[in-house]
Amino acid sequence: MRWAMAFVALTLCTSARAGELQVELGPVFKKSTWWGDAGGGAQLRIGYRFASFLALDVGVGEELYATDLRLVTALSVGLTGSFHVGGVRPLLRLYFVHQHEEGLVSVKRGPFTTVIGIGDGIRHRAGGGLDAGVEIPLLSRPKWQLFIAPTLVTTFIPDTSLGPAAYVGARVGVGFNFPLAVEAR
Repeated sequence: MRWAMAFVALTLCTSARAGELQVELGPVFKKSTWWGDAGGGAQLRIGYRFASFLALDVGVGEELYATDLRLVTALSVGLTGSFHVGGVRPLLRLYFVHQHEEGLVSVKRGPFTTVIGIGDGIRHRAGGGLDAGVEIPLLSRPKWQLFIAPTLVTTFIPDTSLGPAAYVGARVGVGFNFPLAVEAR
């Protein structure tokens, strides 16, 4: 995760053009490949659009699932491609994800250690994902834009010995785009 933050900082410092800071938060509902396993929670995504069509972003999500009554914390780093079509912006996000999956019994015994990823019973799993959605502007001003972004979300994790192989669902995020100005030198 540190290399991703370093890349974001380097991109912000060396970009010759203005970019755009993005922040999005919203509820998510998913179904896993385990029988009868569904859940939901919230996801936060923060990104930097450094080209008119490409953004680097990081995300974090907290979700609760029915099977094993477990909490899933997802940390992701991805690239989001998008383009303008009329007044909306369809998008496609490809990302790497690291997940912590832990039963609520363990979360109750050690909530602080759960948050930092070292609690008893945490299953660490990694994989990738692909999201497809659309940003729909609700309100635009010169210094910011408010949008809603309905998105289909998928996560694939190859190690099925510790959990489901995939999660599929939907998120409805609400967010802001903040154009960044670059001063002439």
